[in-house]
Amino acid sequence: MSVKTTLLCFSYACSSQSEELTQRVKHSNKILLPPSVLHTINNENAFNSPLFFQIKNLENQMTQVCGMQEFSAPPGVAHVPYHVMESLGIKEGTNVEFELATPVDGMYVKFRLHSSDFADVNDPKAVLERVLSRDYPVITEGHTIAINCAEMNRVFYIDVVETKPAPVIKIINVNINVDFDTPLDYVEPEETLPEPVVNNYVDVSNNVPEYDINRFPGRGHRLGTV
Repeated sequence: MSVKTTLLCFSYACSSQSEELTQRVKHSNKILLPPSVLHTINNENAFNSPLFFQIKNLENQMTQVCGMQEFSAPPGVAHVPYHVMESLGIKEGTNVEFELATPVDGMYVKFRLHSSDFADVNDPKAVLERVLSRDYPVITEGHTIAINCAEMNRVFYIDVVETKPAPVIKIINVNINVDFDTPLDYVEPEETLPEPVVNNYVDVSNNVPEYDINRFPGRGHRLGTV
């Protein structure tokens, strides 16, 4: 049976949760819902860990599936990372629909970095795996995720270009093939033209004046004779 509810949506900046919690999840796609939603799930025997919810902006019908952090939001309120709200066009305090979702296990995903500087991170592959497993249990094709890199004190953005076998996939506790598209800031190197060959050969045949045998008329004489 479907578990669906409409709640007022606020970012973590508007939350009364601890600073430690909000800093940990604001760059994820994990949400906070009120305890009443958990009670409904249990009453419907719909609990299946981990839990996922589809968020729908009722004004433009845009959706995204997110992971569940905990059921500690105030009654009638949901807290969602701001970058998720922004991607769906959701404003603070807007009524948003939340519906229990069951994404399929992922088999393949293609990412595209916004900045090639991510390659400067110490062991970028390990960083990406760690952040994804911790902050993004589910991803949606066509959306952008935020990778908080504490090492560089910087947030990197990565587009989810393609997912298989469905547009929404679960990426935890699965074996998944990962591919990367060309970064958005990649610039083709300028073609280097070969240096022109300098011809150092000089044709001297035209530089030697022609000898005129008529310049010195008369007969020749042997030296020492009259």
